[in-house]
Amino acid sequence: MGNKGFYTVPFVWSRSVWVITFSFFIIWVVISAIMLYEIFTQAENVEPLIGLIIFNVIMLPTMLACEGLAPQRLEIGESQITILRRYRSVTILREEVKSVERLPENAMRRAIRTGGVGGLFGFYGKYYTRSIGSFSLYATGSKNLFLIRKWDGENIVVACAEPDKMDYFKL
Repeated sequence: MGNKGFYTVPFVWSRSVWVITFSFFIIWVVISAIMLYEIFTQAENVEPLIGLIIFNVIMLPTMLACEGLAPQRLEIGESQITILRRYRSVTILREEVKSVERLPENAMRRAIRTGGVGGLFGFYGKYYTRSIGSFSLYATGSKNLFLIRKWDGENIVVACAEPDKMDYFKL
């Protein structure tokens, strides 16, 4: 452990997160390029311009929100775990934690997303599985997942690229 009193572990993107995020971006650029082409080749037609404006008014905030809410780093300290995000980081205090356990590789196989993001810049939001129940997920892949059960009944699943660092926080 360093002098700071905590470990910082980055969220490492899985192949599926890379493919989904890159594909989403490419689709955005291609559709915008097609609309721009139509605007410049059909000067009398206003519909492509309106379509381009509406499309980008939807896409830009979507991309900014997803990037801002995506987990970026995990800070694991003696007294808390913080999931660092560009907007609204999440802090879990040790005294709120009932247990921490490592999940098997296939734990998210049958997970149902009830609200959140399923691949664009990561996997985060509210999910449900039969084995865990409802939980908040902060991950960028399906490996090295840890279930944090809180005393208030809330369940949080986080990915940790360096799973041995989670031992530092375990009770």
